[in-house]
Amino acid sequence: MTTTDPSAPAATPAPNSVSDAAGEPPVRIPDWMREPRTEHPPTGSERLRLVWEEHGGKVLGGIGGIVALGLVVVLAVSGMTFRQRVHDGEPLLPRRDRTAAARPTDASGNSLGVYVGTPAESFAAGADAIELPAATAAGPFTAKQVANALDQVRQALVAARLAPSMVAADEPGPFLALLAEDNRDEVRADLADGASLNYATRIDPDANPGWVRDDGVRAKGTVSFRATTDADGFRVVEITTSFLWVYSFDLWQAQKYPPGTELVTIRDRVVWHLPHPDDVLPASRGLWVAEAASTVQNADCAAIRRGYLALEKKDRLGIPTPGPTGDVYQPDWRPGDGEEC
Repeated sequence: MTTTDPSAPAATPAPNSVSDAAGEPPVRIPDWMREPRTEHPPTGSERLRLVWEEHGGKVLGGIGGIVALGLVVVLAVSGMTFRQRVHDGEPLLPRRDRTAAARPTDASGNSLGVYVGTPAESFAAGADAIELPAATAAGPFTAKQVANALDQVRQALVAARLAPSMVAADEPGPFLALLAEDNRDEVRADLADGASLNYATRIDPDANPGWVRDDGVRAKGTVSFRATTDADGFRVVEITTSFLWVYSFDLWQAQKYPPGTELVTIRDRVVWHLPHPDDVLPASRGLWVAEAASTVQNADCAAIRRGYLALEKKDRLGIPTPGPTGDVYQPDWRPGDGEEC
């Protein structure tokens, strides 16, 4: 019989071990089971995911509401526009820009003429376009005096708009000689300031392409007269001229462009006065430029500001700079309409 000494100390299990009743070897406990759990702070993306999970439904609902409201507004505006178009008799579908008219050419592809295919094709050439009305007596002026006044105006139009001395050489002497002596200084000042394009044509000496003199100038207009008094109370024959003057420039490979691309058109209205010889001193007798207005189409604005003509500049893409909003050839079109420069 075996006994146990009660005074013997009890066996102490080894650290990190567990003993079973059957005397099996001790089992070690892993460190991760014994160490306290460490908290892991969420990253930014995790926070965003948590917020989306909590509020995503509300956000989607709000966005959907905004989109729906925008759709309602668009439909409402479209409906109003549709109804207005129907009311105004306008086409419901947008109009497409028509392709520019092709330039008439011969069998070899050469242009038939700079004026062909344009309104200026039917215009008379040069001085033939200036048709004077029959002269009759008007107020204190005899028929002969009226005829003389009309003839002076015709000469002035030729000298100012057609003569190469003015148009190409910038030599205004012949034109100035036709005016009353007291009016010449004012006209000289207009020429110097670039304000004379309303009644006189000068081609920019640096124009590129240049003016083609051999093509001539096409023109169309009217001349009328009446007896009246001027602002100073002097009796005058008042002659009003309203003309379109069309000038051709040497556009390279013009056949590649629509008709009229190389043409510059001036539409003017000039009021000329010729005082009664008994009312004024000798220096004031003769023709006066009383009023003048004009608009130029298809011309370079920088040149216009200096009182000269040059063909409108194109950018590198071939897109023209803005031109007049109206059609300069229309009968109801007035000088100054659609001015852009």
